[in-house]
Amino acid sequence: MDILLFVYILSTSFIAGIIGSLLGLGGGIILVPALTILFDMPMHEAIGVSFIGVLVNSSSSSLVYIKNRITDMRLSSILELGAVTGSIIGAYTALLIDSNVLSAVFGVVLGYVAIDMYRKLKKNSEDNNIKSRSDDEREYFDESTNKTITYSVIREKEGTILSIIGGIFSGLLGLGGGAIFVPIMNRIMKVPIKVAIATSSFMIGVTSLVGALIFFNNGFIDVVIASPIILGIFFGAQIGSRINKTIDKQILTNIFCLVLIYIAVRMIINGLEIEVLNL
Repeated sequence: MDILLFVYILSTSFIAGIIGSLLGLGGGIILVPALTILFDMPMHEAIGVSFIGVLVNSSSSSLVYIKNRITDMRLSSILELGAVTGSIIGAYTALLIDSNVLSAVFGVVLGYVAIDMYRKLKKNSEDNNIKSRSDDEREYFDESTNKTITYSVIREKEGTILSIIGGIFSGLLGLGGGAIFVPIMNRIMKVPIKVAIATSSFMIGVTSLVGALIFFNNGFIDVVIASPIILGIFFGAQIGSRINKTIDKQILTNIFCLVLIYIAVRMIINGLEIEVLNL
């Protein structure tokens, strides 16, 4: 591999690692469009190496989240049942779908993620406003407020069923599923956003491993390209997971939503094979 290409992919993966671990998304939403748009990589190969990147992101960021006792391991073990099932379905489906269709679907999903994140930001709900609704109380310490936050998990059955959808998107698009898992836990199961992000970061490791094994078995993972991705994602995830404890995400989320919308439009255009001038 050319040294300049190595540095470019390493830098892109580093940024993806920071954003992915910071928001519990795994980094695939940055990595896949970057590899296809900037480096002209075929869609299926980009998804394949993205699985590796998301797996590394999960492993790296989870070390920090688990150490700080933010990850809800009990909740993860429940939701993972549906997530893994969905990931298997999604990965095998991705192998049967044309690259252009995958690109367009990816763009639509990114557009949804951007809009959902912006709506969540406008709503501006506080974690400490979440009230317990069962006797099963759990807690974590929020360093940004120096408070111990108590919460209870509700609608576990519904959350498990919906996690299948997150798993399908994980296997289908190499996303890891965090874009679906976080809203499920935060909005439906009433889990504090930081716990949802930390738990999602742990879960996407398992779903990405499933997808990586399926794509590797079908020859869609380039181990040469994977090396700078692994390095960049690992160190980026370490930084992102530490920033998560204290950062005010309002400005970051606004910028991130704009970037996602731009990438979504480009991916849809690429998928529809419409030739336009570079924006």
